[in-house]
Amino acid sequence: MKIVFCIDDNPRYLMLARVAVRSLRRLYGDDVPVLCVYGGNLPEVVEAVEAERIPLALYSPVLNHSTVPPAFHRAIGAFLKLELALVPELADEEHVLYCDSDIYFHARFDELLAMKPPYMAMAREASSPFWHDVQQMHYVWRDRNYTVPLPFPIWTYSSGVVNFNLTRLRRHDHIHNFLAYCLQNVHHIGNLDQSLLNYFFGKRITKLPPPYNCPPYRADARDTGCLIHFHGPKPWDIKAELWRELRINHFHWFRERWFELLTPDEAELARSWA
Repeated sequence: MKIVFCIDDNPRYLMLARVAVRSLRRLYGDDVPVLCVYGGNLPEVVEAVEAERIPLALYSPVLNHSTVPPAFHRAIGAFLKLELALVPELADEEHVLYCDSDIYFHARFDELLAMKPPYMAMAREASSPFWHDVQQMHYVWRDRNYTVPLPFPIWTYSSGVVNFNLTRLRRHDHIHNFLAYCLQNVHHIGNLDQSLLNYFFGKRITKLPPPYNCPPYRADARDTGCLIHFHGPKPWDIKAELWRELRINHFHWFRERWFELLTPDEAELARSWA
């Protein structure tokens, strides 16, 4: 199964993606199938990805700066995962494993790579439930009106790691149905791409075991975690009061392992973001 990362022009997420792939290759070798989907066109980003020997897909997203409100422009890179079924370089893939760039691969995850969920598989979000001020979301697609009812409150699945069934999403053009919903309801969401996936697919999401999306602040992260997700504070976020309550348990241990995979120049740059 191909493992897919998505980035935009933010240099921090480019750095995170580099380390993610380096940690992945330590477990599965240099030939592990990966793809980086890039929603921008900066030559320096393209050069950096190619220098890392990561196959690159240049993609023009449906959810872009001209189609979503300005408040969500910072999340264009995160929204890319919603459109993987349309990426030409993935046209022959039945299932792919999407991973946020702030994943550190700590242990092998062969069972996850063998999974074939009917729609998608995600692990539960390690946070409080989300509340929202609407009970239904409406959208129009191909001249038909649709309604998506919302639970209240909703315990969400984390979109940091998603095993996508791309074949199912392409069937009957389901992906464009979903994107029509996204475009017409993005202003209602509380947690970006994660909310859009949870609200639309709901009970069709297969639940993943916690080790496949494990924050470093979880007490058993070092012993049971496979895919360590720097959910909240990133490895360089050690000074600000924000996220202080999440820099606990194994955060600093995994932060050190993350920095070990950087060159001296890369580590100096990452520390400057603190």
